[in-house]
Amino acid sequence: MIIILTNYQWGFWMVLLYLDFSRLLAEREQALVREVIKESTNSLFGIDPSSTKINFLSPPEQKIACARVTFFILGSSENSMQLRKRLLELANATMSQKLMAYGIDFKMQEPTIYVESPVTI
Repeated sequence: MIIILTNYQWGFWMVLLYLDFSRLLAEREQALVREVIKESTNSLFGIDPSSTKINFLSPPEQKIACARVTFFILGSSENSMQLRKRLLELANATMSQKLMAYGIDFKMQEPTIYVESPVTI
């Protein structure tokens, strides 16, 4: 089925989060981080669950790990995007609390980066 809507614009926002961990993470800890992040983002309305990507980066000369998280948010107006950004802040707080409870210390780089990509459907 093909649906054509004219003169209506949806905004897809790509979100980039960067997490700096205080130490290198074992594979089990990386799996736990992935699970917590996916649970936190998948519970938000408007986030495409299949778009969530988590990449761990560990520079060989450093004793820390970094993670880059990317996903897409669908929004049709500035108000809905503001609401989703606020929900994302709450999800970040929940994610932080869960990881801290498991003894995984990290800092989230500020600011969260939002890249707008309007698409006419």
